Amino acid sequence: MTSTGTSTRATGPLTEPVLLGIDVGSSRTKAVLVDRAGREVASAALATPFGPHGAGVEMDVDALLACLRAVVVDLGGRRADVVSTGIAGVAESGAPLDSAGRALAPVIAWHDGRGREAVEELERRFGTDLPLRIGQRVRTVATVSKLGWLLGHGVTGMVRWLGVPELGLQALTGAEATEFSLAARSGCYDVTEKRWMPEVAEAVGFSVDVFPPVLAAGAVMGRIADDAAGPFGLPAGTPVTIAGHDHLAGMAGAGVGPRDAANSVGTAETIVARTETLPDLAVAVARDVRITVVPGGREWAALVGAARAGLVIEAGAAALGRPVRDLDRLAAGADPVDVAGAVDALARGDRVDWPGAPAGALWAGLLTALTARTAEAYGRLVEVVGPCDRLVVFGGGSASEPWMRAKAAALPIPVVRSGVGSAVARGAALYAGIAAGWWPSVADAPPP
Repeated sequence: MTSTGTSTRATGPLTEPVLLGIDVGSSRTKAVLVDRAGREVASAALATPFGPHGAGVEMDVDALLACLRAVVVDLGGRRADVVSTGIAGVAESGAPLDSAGRALAPVIAWHDGRGREAVEELERRFGTDLPLRIGQRVRTVATVSKLGWLLGHGVTGMVRWLGVPELGLQALTGAEATEFSLAARSGCYDVTEKRWMPEVAEAVGFSVDVFPPVLAAGAVMGRIADDAAGPFGLPAGTPVTIAGHDHLAGMAGAGVGPRDAANSVGTAETIVARTETLPDLAVAVARDVRITVVPGGREWAALVGAARAGLVIEAGAAALGRPVRDLDRLAAGADPVDVAGAVDALARGDRVDWPGAPAGALWAGLLTALTARTAEAYGRLVEVVGPCDRLVVFGGGSASEPWMRAKAAALPIPVVRSGVGSAVARGAALYAGIAAGWWPSVADAPPP
């Protein structure tokens, strides 16, 4: 397993108890140790082993678990002080398991387009009613679509389905559980009544019994098993919890307030806001605003996709032949060139015919085009949950000065950068603090 270039650091006395937070992202898997004051005292990151396979993107379960072990080990000696662990990560993606717990297929990436046949069957069977129950349009992203594809392509003998964070829980503890915000992204979970929908699963050939129990983030879902303690270097018997969908765990880690919107900028860029009351699902679906349940299960959240910004940034920098940091420097003060059409092409991996202009002007134009998607997404969010006080930006894209300035100029509310380097992993650690009894909720945890 090779590092992505993020250094591991550790500070402070070795006898102070700490919390472990893990974020399994689409591109990178991160781990942090957080002390009782909420400070990050160690961090590590490795490439998540998703890769192209045929016409799609997937990873072997064994490769995922090896990545989890390696990134935790990279934290160093402070692992011995861990008193509780939280795991967050990508939603929708997971693996079918047989009765012995063996993986029957690789983990298909959430953005992999397989499962169109299942989507069409669900649309035919349930029409426009299903989106009003699952909180979003039926898409290939959903777990139910991926399971439909697997079952239609030779997978048999499935008795359990575990998503990526749940696979981590099982590897550490042997226990099986999921969490509200992950269940709500499956495509067969009623976000209004907060229950599984057997009729939806059965329409594509499986039973909701394959899903583990749904528990609140922060609940003790298992404890570090003796056979995992050695390889991971973690104290046996310490509690583990699933902290939920990465965007929502990141809100906790970044200190996003109850009236703030979050701008999570990773492989996908998403605008998110929490709400204590269930939004009008008909309006949300019409505006392509996805309604989910927050970790803990007491509130809802509205999510709006802006662009696959991380993919666009990575592909754009490669096409221009310069590192992102250099392009950001060149873009400062440059007049942006209109390259709006490049956003979708870069996300698809298509070739782009750039206008004849300096690299800085092209890069400024690409950031401007991405920012326009962010502003449009915020506009749709407001139609469903109302205006917010601030936009708090976290994730890799928040490090770009010209991008942040473009957002500040384009959004109708103040735009602030979170000071947290690994917001999702820190959020997972804060939920681990609930499991450890350090605080009753993440709202009571120390701010970043």
